[in-house]
This record gives sequence, C-alpha cells and structure tokens, in this order.
Amino acid sequence: MNTIALIRRIVRITNKLSYPNAILSKDELINYATQGLGDHDESITIRTLQRDFTAIQDIFGIRIGYNRARKGYCILERGETAHEYEKLLQNFELLSRIDDPSLVSCIDAEHRLPPIGDSFHEVLFAIRERRMIEIEYEHYRNCNELRKHTISPHLLKESQHRWYIVGYNEGGELRVYALERVQSVKYLEHRKFKPRPMEEIEQQFSESFGVWADGNQQVEDIVIKYDRLDGSFVKSLPLHHTQRIIEENEDSITIGLKLRITNDFVMALLSRSRSIEIIKPHSLRQRIYETLLRAIERNKI
Repeated sequence: MNTIALIRRIVRITNKLSYPNAILSKDELINYATQGLGDHDESITIRTLQRDFTAIQDIFGIRIGYNRARKGYCILERGETAHEYEKLLQNFELLSRIDDPSLVSCIDAEHRLPPIGDSFHEVLFAIRERRMIEIEYEHYRNCNELRKHTISPHLLKESQHRWYIVGYNEGGELRVYALERVQSVKYLEHRKFKPRPMEEIEQQFSESFGVWADGNQQVEDIVIKYDRLDGSFVKSLPLHHTQRIIEENEDSITIGLKLRITNDFVMALLSRSRSIEIIKPHSLRQRIYETLLRAIERNKI
C-alpha cells in the first residue's frame, strides 16, 4: 500500500466532504480523491475508498457513506471530536494539492510560523491528564515582570500567528496566556480538575475577535464602511463569523458585525485605516479617531 497516497486521499476526502451540504457521486469522489496523486484511475475503486472511509471513521470519528436520498457520498455522522479534527485537517490541504515533488519550490507558504517550544507539549500533556499546572509567565504590560499563575488548562488555541493556553484560574475565571511568554510549566501533584464543557469556552470566543475572552464586556452591534477596494478584501476574508453585507455599490461596501470591541479587534480595523469609516457605535468611532490622532502626532514630519 502506498502510505503517502493513502494519507493524501484521506485528507482530501475529509476536507472536501466537510464543506456544508457537500455531496459527491461515485465517479466524482474517485476523480477528486486520486487527482494528481500519481495513481492510475483503475487502481482506485469505490472499494478502495470504502476502506479509506473506515480509516477516517477510526481516526477522526467522521462516518462517510452513500446517501440514497441525496444520491451521493457525504458525511453521515460526526463524532464528538470530529469538528476539531476537521479544523486541523484544513492545515494539510496544501500538502494534498502538491502532486509533484518538483513543485514544492513553487509554493511559498507563510513563514511567520507561531512559536511553539517545549511548553506546548507540557501543556498538552496536562490537558490530556486533567492536571492543574503552575506557569511562570512574562507580563509585557508590567515591564516584562515574571508572575506565577495556577490554572486548569483546557485548550491550546492558535490565533494570528501565536499559540495560547486557555484555562481557568483558581477563582474559576477564564484566562488566556500566550505560549511564547510561558517561561516554565510545573505539574501540581495530586491536583486534578474536572473539565468544563467546551461549548462554554467556545461561546466566549465566538463573540470576540481573536483570543480575547472577557465575558463581562458587552457584545455590540457594529457598522463599518469601506471604500470599494478595501471593502472587497474584507468581503472575501470576513473579520468575524457574524459579518454581513449591509450595503454594496460601486464606491463602497458597508458591513455589519456583532461582537465585543477589544484591543485585538481595534488593531485589525486600524490595518485598513486608509478607507475605514465607523458608522456605529459612536464609542468605537471615537476610539479610532483618538488612536489616529496620537499616531499623527508621533509621526509628524
């Protein structure tokens, strides 16, 4: 068995069928799974792919099969961890599309990789074993002071080229720590924790931009207007899953969002300050205005 080809098929099949309402006929599935993998069409049959389906279910908890009502192959059932696997597999989509080793030099992917370090594996072990940990953490806002924090780690989350530890402190408050600022990790003997529901954590992040998860901050209705050029970029890569188009014409694009206004979000807006106009809320408009005034003052010629 060609193991590399098997891995590529599994990744491509799973990613393709993970799209909403995705369904493929037998021929479409075979053609897509084998496209550019160097296999002869006749060597890969539906029986081969059915064995792949078994591997996908065993590894990822995703059951694929034929849906008679829809007349095609699709995802029939997802296990508890399937969604997380699907997100990770998206990172391998690039690999599945490189069908010739000579083409590797023609693919120039992002080189600003998130720092990981030894702490990643130590925290991952603590998450798996439900072990409370004490971390020594560098606080940039306090002159790089090192402080110790006791947390129950629940999640490792990537955002904007950085990895973060997401967990609860001893007071039961959700906290986020940048992994590259963790100087040491200590497992606390005989101290384990009962994990909180992941839905509880995901809900907090779903209403924020990036990894800011302050549950006490209000979720607000936001309306932003861009010129046509910047608006096209924001339209093709939405700032947030709540983004919607309010108005679009030949001169401008106006979007609406519903989330917490955090520092991360404001910085993202400032990246297109050339054309941005905050329609509401007024507090955000004032914040952008004052930030730009300070920038102008610092950059006087």
